[in-house]
Amino acid sequence: MPRNTPYFVDYLGGFAGFNNPGSRVFYVGPSGYTAYDGNGPSNTNDGLSPQTPFSTIQNALDQCVTGRGDIVAILPGSYTVTAALTMSKDDVTLCSAYPVEPQQRSKCVIVNATDVNTVIVTGNNCKIIGLTFDDNVATATANTAVIRLASTATAAVEVSGTVIQNCYLDMLGSDTDRDGICVGLTADATDGAPHTLIEGCTILDPDQYGIIINVGSPYTVVRNCLIYDLVNLCLAGISVLATSCSIEDCEILCTDSTGAACIKNGVAAARLTVTDCRLHATGADTIGILAIATATQRTSGNWITAIGAGNLIDYTTDNTTPSADTFFSGVFNTTPPATVVGQTTVGGADA
Repeated sequence: MPRNTPYFVDYLGGFAGFNNPGSRVFYVGPSGYTAYDGNGPSNTNDGLSPQTPFSTIQNALDQCVTGRGDIVAILPGSYTVTAALTMSKDDVTLCSAYPVEPQQRSKCVIVNATDVNTVIVTGNNCKIIGLTFDDNVATATANTAVIRLASTATAAVEVSGTVIQNCYLDMLGSDTDRDGICVGLTADATDGAPHTLIEGCTILDPDQYGIIINVGSPYTVVRNCLIYDLVNLCLAGISVLATSCSIEDCEILCTDSTGAACIKNGVAAARLTVTDCRLHATGADTIGILAIATATQRTSGNWITAIGAGNLIDYTTDNTTPSADTFFSGVFNTTPPATVVGQTTVGGADA
């Protein structure tokens, strides 16, 4: 099925510029980049071509006009940031200058070792496409993130229609208080990011949550993403605190042994749907899908593996009506091998 893209791509797959009639493209080049005619990146350039790029991403974002559909195109290379990149204008796209496939590690790398959110989006209908984020925040303030949608405000701010597509978040160097993608503000129903799409992204070794969808961010869709935990022992691959969200065709591996989950359904009457996912709960007490009391969900067609018996799908109370978990396959490891699909481990009834 065709996907929306800011790129013109010819029939042979070549790059042929940007599809943005009526708007501007601003290019950014890395340190050491020199165009063929000898011009290096500088914020004194006009930024309107790869031959005259800006030297900083934030300067390019600042040149964009809200609502015009402007694009900030990042040329291949490494960009170190020490303050949050802010996308405060509507209809702005921040992307690689060249197409990037789903789950591919882009050659356009944004490096952050400073205790700040790397990107903060407060504009509507913004897109972040085809970028690698090398996150090395060794000591992080709680609940900071690589990409945060919505920010602390004195008045309610709703950020709608964000798309994060084909991005690679490398969090191997970050500490345990750091999130990958934070959709909306924690425990704040008035500063949310509804109608967000996160698609084709990889999150390597998230530290707290790979993706957290907060209470003010309903109708968020996470599709075709790869989230895998290695040494940081994240609390959940995806934590859902908003209603009417959907998780589709994702692969998630979690290794924490303290009741963590690949997917955590953490809101009453959530109406969460989870379909066609591969979930690997490899910690001693890690759950495939964990639903809190009074949460509701529909799950179908998921393949779930778990180390602990009964850790495939777990409700902390009996199955909350109306919920249904159908057509799932699961394997769990016990000695001797267990003979039933689900056994209670956290309390209540497993599916």
